[in-house]
Amino acid sequence: MRPATYVYDDLGALDNAVGMVPLYLRDLVVMTPETGFEDEPIVLDAMPSTDHGDDFMDRIIAMLTDLPVVFTMSALIGERTDVEAALGEPLTKATLNLAGLRKTHVAFDGEYEWDSDENGLIVEWTNGESVVRLHVPDPREGTDFILVATDPDGKVEWRSMADLAAAV
Repeated sequence: MRPATYVYDDLGALDNAVGMVPLYLRDLVVMTPETGFEDEPIVLDAMPSTDHGDDFMDRIIAMLTDLPVVFTMSALIGERTDVEAALGEPLTKATLNLAGLRKTHVAFDGEYEWDSDENGLIVEWTNGESVVRLHVPDPREGTDFILVATDPDGKVEWRSMADLAAAV
């Protein structure tokens, strides 16, 4: 079953959301008091530091698991009061683009596997010809991650937060 990505509005920012805010959040399910989970979700409730790559890697790895992921609005926008501008920041756009990949790529309807060894972490979703594969190499290789999405139309690869922020 395809994993879902939720947003919990701990800031009340969505009460009167206008402009691009609904478009930015289109790939997230807004939590309500009735929201329930079959499996315990991964809750991401802190804005990752832009100068600590591990913080962002935690987000990437969480978004490639088979578990539901919950973001608080404060984790997405930090302490910014201009919600629309905050959602357009590279770090947040990269996170939201991961949510879009998770929601729309056919591979997430397939089989989930992961493995870890001396070469790093490999997470893979496979559904026929559609594959999403994350490789987090040994840190000594100097590469943070390689995320590849393949489908019958081709292949897209991301290697940085900036790559993910630019994704459409």
